[in-house]
Amino acid sequence: MADYSREEVLEKIKKGESLERADLRDIALNQAHLEGANLRRADLEGVNLEESNLRRANLSSANLRDAYLVRADLDGANLQKADLEGANLEGAILQNADLSRANLEGATFEGAKLKGARLNYAQLELANLGGAILEGAQLANADLRETYLGGAKLIKADLQYAKMEKINLEEADLTEANLKEANLRSAYSEGVNLARAILEGASLEGASLARANFVDADLRHSNLKNAKLAGAKMTGAKLAGIEISPEQLGEIIADWVDFSPEANGQIKVKGNEAAQFYKKLKSGESTQATAPVVAPPQPSAQDQAKRFFGKGDVLRNASLEFGEKSLVEIESRFEKCSITIGDGAQLTIGPNGVLEGCRIIGAGEIVIYGKFSEDGSSPSIVGPKRLIVGKTGSVSGALQQPPELTQFGFERGCTLRLKIIRSK
Repeated sequence: MADYSREEVLEKIKKGESLERADLRDIALNQAHLEGANLRRADLEGVNLEESNLRRANLSSANLRDAYLVRADLDGANLQKADLEGANLEGAILQNADLSRANLEGATFEGAKLKGARLNYAQLELANLGGAILEGAQLANADLRETYLGGAKLIKADLQYAKMEKINLEEADLTEANLKEANLRSAYSEGVNLARAILEGASLEGASLARANFVDADLRHSNLKNAKLAGAKMTGAKLAGIEISPEQLGEIIADWVDFSPEANGQIKVKGNEAAQFYKKLKSGESTQATAPVVAPPQPSAQDQAKRFFGKGDVLRNASLEFGEKSLVEIESRFEKCSITIGDGAQLTIGPNGVLEGCRIIGAGEIVIYGKFSEDGSSPSIVGPKRLIVGKTGSVSGALQQPPELTQFGFERGCTLRLKIIRSK
């Protein structure tokens, strides 16, 4: 039996009294004024809260299993770690609400307004968010497996590292959303809008992406193996390091795509030539990109030789030399190799690349997302114009600067054991 009647609950809220840990099961609280109420850890399982005012209410760790919250106003409410499994929040207002680590498995949010809501680490497996507004919502590391988000608005939403296997994103809008390293294996996402979205390192293996919009999206190092891409729009998409088949690239619609490791437009390839370019790239053949659609204020990619060393390859005791403006990407393992790069050349060690006991000499640019370790001649890096180490990069060794000094860029999270030596 509930601790209080409806009238007693409303009176306590009016007086500003706490209802923390209160047993409120079986009470009808529909259309109730509960703004700012302290209902932390309260038991509201199955309670009817239809159209109730719960703005800025504290419902953290509350039990709201199977609760009826249709069109309830939860603007700015605290629902951290709350249990809303099976709850009905159709048309509810949850703007700026905090649902971090909440259990929302199987809950209904159809047409709900969740703009700016915080759902980091939330459990949303099998939930229904069809047509929901999630613009700017935070869903990093959330569990969205088999969740329905058809027609939902997720513009600029943060979905980094989210679990999204078998999710339904049909006709959803994820313009400029961040899906870095998200798992979307076998997702049903036909007609999804991912224009300018970040999908770097994401897994889209086996996903249904027919008619999807990837215009200007960052797909570097993503996995699109066996994904259905018939009619997918990819003009301006960044594709360096992508896992895909040439046949899949033959299905896309694009004026041009960008294969440059830094997504800076230096290797623009015409859409109808993308499949053949990628085939040559994976085979390790020398490739040259087609001319840009709009010439940027930089050297044409036609003047740059491209070399790619693929994942799984091992090269030992080799001496390699790359000329001016070369573009070299290494995703394989090099041991005790000597690499010379010409002026204006760019050497990129990808996330899977490992250079052990190697030496790099020359006035080019070095970008490291993988591992470089010195084991022998020191300094192991001599004379680079620029050294950039990404978040996943690791560098152990000594670098001798040229007379004009090296420019450095270190992303937070990288591992550095770097001794920097002035030019002699």
